[in-house]
Amino acid sequence: MRRHSAPPGRSVVLRLLLALLFCLPMGSVLTAHQAVAATGDLVNPGFETGDLSGWTATGNAFQGGVTSETGWGWGCCFNQQGTYHLWGFKAAGDAGTGTLTSSPFTLSGTGMVSLLVSGGQDLNNLYVALTTADGTVLQKATGTNNETYRRVTWDVRDRIGQQLRIKVVDQATGGWGHISLDDVRNGLDQPGGGGTSGPVAYWNFSENKGTSTVEQVSHQADPISYVFNNAVYKPNSDPLWQPAAAGDGALSGALKFDGYSTWVSRSASSVPLAPDGLTIDTWVAPQGFEWGDAGKVSAIVNQQDAGAHLGFSLGVGRHGVWKLGVGTGDAWREVSAPQSAALTVGQWAHLVATFDSAHGTMTLYLNGTQVAQSAIPVGVSLQAAQVPLLIGRHNQPEIINGTFAVNMFSGLIDEVKVYDRPLSAAEVASGHSATLSTFAGGVIPAAHMPQDRSRYDGDKYRPGYHFTAPNHWMNEPHAPIFIKGQYHLFYQYNEHGPYWHNISWGHAVSTDLVHWRDLPIALAPTADSVAPDGVWSGGSTVDANGNPVLFFTAGNDSQHPNQAVGTARPVDPNDPDLVHWAMDPQLVTQQDPAANVGAGRKVRVGEFRDPSVWKEGNTWFELVGSGVQTTGGADVGGTALLYTSTDLAHWTYVGPLMTGDVGAYPKSGQVWELPTFLPIGKDAQGRQRNALIVNPSFSGPSPYSSKNTLYWVGTWDVATRTWTPDSTEPRMFDYGEHFTGPSGTVDGQGRSLLFSIAQDRRTEQAHYDAGWAHNAGLPVELTMRPDGDLGIRPVAETANLHAGAPLLDVTGPTSIAAVNQQLASVKGDMLQVHLTLKPGTAQRFGLDVLRSPGDEEHTRFFYDTANGGTFGVDRTKTGSNSDVDSSLGVQSGPLVLDNGQVTLDVFIDRSMVEAYANSYKSITTRAYDVRNDSLGLQLWGDGSVVQSMTVWKMNSMTP
Repeated sequence: MRRHSAPPGRSVVLRLLLALLFCLPMGSVLTAHQAVAATGDLVNPGFETGDLSGWTATGNAFQGGVTSETGWGWGCCFNQQGTYHLWGFKAAGDAGTGTLTSSPFTLSGTGMVSLLVSGGQDLNNLYVALTTADGTVLQKATGTNNETYRRVTWDVRDRIGQQLRIKVVDQATGGWGHISLDDVRNGLDQPGGGGTSGPVAYWNFSENKGTSTVEQVSHQADPISYVFNNAVYKPNSDPLWQPAAAGDGALSGALKFDGYSTWVSRSASSVPLAPDGLTIDTWVAPQGFEWGDAGKVSAIVNQQDAGAHLGFSLGVGRHGVWKLGVGTGDAWREVSAPQSAALTVGQWAHLVATFDSAHGTMTLYLNGTQVAQSAIPVGVSLQAAQVPLLIGRHNQPEIINGTFAVNMFSGLIDEVKVYDRPLSAAEVASGHSATLSTFAGGVIPAAHMPQDRSRYDGDKYRPGYHFTAPNHWMNEPHAPIFIKGQYHLFYQYNEHGPYWHNISWGHAVSTDLVHWRDLPIALAPTADSVAPDGVWSGGSTVDANGNPVLFFTAGNDSQHPNQAVGTARPVDPNDPDLVHWAMDPQLVTQQDPAANVGAGRKVRVGEFRDPSVWKEGNTWFELVGSGVQTTGGADVGGTALLYTSTDLAHWTYVGPLMTGDVGAYPKSGQVWELPTFLPIGKDAQGRQRNALIVNPSFSGPSPYSSKNTLYWVGTWDVATRTWTPDSTEPRMFDYGEHFTGPSGTVDGQGRSLLFSIAQDRRTEQAHYDAGWAHNAGLPVELTMRPDGDLGIRPVAETANLHAGAPLLDVTGPTSIAAVNQQLASVKGDMLQVHLTLKPGTAQRFGLDVLRSPGDEEHTRFFYDTANGGTFGVDRTKTGSNSDVDSSLGVQSGPLVLDNGQVTLDVFIDRSMVEAYANSYKSITTRAYDVRNDSLGLQLWGDGSVVQSMTVWKMNSMTP
């Protein structure tokens, strides 16, 4: 039966009607009468005659192109409607050219015309057009370099009742030089996204668990990348799915993107895009905003090669400004939201971005309302990028430290929809209203993003009772203050990943200095503020009304120097947690390049940071870290610049409190950071004694970088604003190589307290795999020793961490061997040891911690009586898994015995180990043990005597 050449008689009409009914989607089936009325006089709209009946062809591109084939021989599938379709490659391959024009038809029904298109992408030479009866082009569509059909829908309701035509044009030769057509519909589709004009891809993230998410159009599962899918230092765990909540409607159970390791990927050819139109429709709740390296956004959804002007990108930039970018081959075109429509941290927002070639517009909608539009040349087309479609990760990210891809989204994403056409404003508003109707009370729900520490459960190296940031990267704690019964601690924080970047102020509170409760970020870089580019370290004090004031290093790259001092105050001073802070609109201290720092010297311009503030009498004092050079540019050393004020707003420069000598003392650095000046008591003459503690910084690579903290002790005369150090030679605050970043306060008990950061000194890959970097040291109390030097001891509140009765308690003089017998059953990696030893006949003795049963690994603290006495740590058998140093070596310093003995307080907290000797000197170190059984304790040094020893198991820092 030669069905393809049969004339269009009654049986053909019936077959056409049946084919049209077959093509309609479920839920949209029309009656036979409706189908005939809607189709009007369009002849052979789906080529179900098996030939070109009703169409007029020129050239050789389309003659003989009607086929029933379902695949193209080297692939599958066309997914045509009905049996037949017009395959542009069938007749003359890519070399054929010509046109194909339908008979005129009357636009009727809904006023929507839709059709299936596939083939090559060339809007100028290879397209399907909707024209008037005389040939004026009204709408055009081309292929996507893909043989699988996609549906194109045109809203031409203003043409209802007019005579129109469909015209297919092929003037392209070479690769993809053909175009295909099927199932032209006249007046059948519904406006506003009904029928088959829905998304071509849709992720609703409804799984609430697992490492993949199902795309709802194709029903294919797409992988979710996440660092702990294949964890290195802990058990595997799922990506950060938010718990389902009925009142959250469509946003219930969203996926949280952690900012550095979470993204969804789909292969390049799996999402059919149209060159003439695009819509990205999604809901997002950002957790924070990235720096915006290389001017790139943090990608929400993208499939782009912006440099080659290909693909598209929807993302958010600095300060919450979001934008759509589209590559049209000749250019990369963008539309950006104004700052007034910027996203808000911690709040859900509905984003819709459209690209409309026919009308020459790119448009942004926020929560259903248009907020931005840019004009583009009419007819330019989206040129697809042959790269994966990614949700949450940029296709071409910048790389930090050779390891971390930035330009990634941090926060919640849900309800991602991609359309191959531009939605109208009415459709956007209607879609927004529809989603609102799913929420309790029709109100956008809160974005649930708790600072959940449980994602690190089981990490063998992450400290449990030393303060850590809830996630990712922290550096120095700073601006500690005791007010209204609580200690507040702030810290340098990157919530986007475990690397230095995107710095904000983390915030935690405690009633006892050892149990901490996480609070939201206190300060972050903010547009139109004194700190648009960074809020770096600082200090705190109270104003004349007793309310707290934060002093921070304000980063502004539009100025030079880009560092100055700003202030912030609590929005509600009566809030005991002081959760919300607001920056004051004016800077309070700026670097003066001409500041007097001594004859023949000049201040190091551009280095001006880390204010430390305190009050004495009616005067506030401020120290700011900087450096000093000769007028010829040679480095002299770091300095702490002193200022005074009577109102916290207007500051008078006094001069350097002290200037270092980097030539004589290379460890002291060219610049001083975090200058901390704390009282430690009065001498016999009643003079105030203070300690100046600094973090040395280096202008280039240095073997001392990020290893040491230095201090001087001297006499402070508040009346003359002068401080006289006992010696110009700096002393080591801690003999290890991990104690840095000092910051201090005088608390309500009058104690001078010092906080620090314990550098973990791990590789960048280890930071990536672990998902966190660095932690704080235990807070310590500073005192003045009888010899006038600085005394250091852990705060007494560490006893609040003891988990019940001691594991071991030796109270009288006992031999090393006898105590070791009792220690054989004591195991743990969260312990405190209080130990007093006398040398006896031993010259060298001490304690091994984190010791394996066969002594393959241990970290050894020792005391050596030779040469006046040395306190040190031997790390030659310390585990070094993930340590940046290949040789850990021995670190030590001088220590005299106290009444002929040494008393150690040793704190073991997984990879973190601190030891304090005679309340005078400390060692902070790390141990990344390879073995899982390195949990033991053992004394050594035959001939030495244990005067007492107590071991406690320690609880976590979280309440």
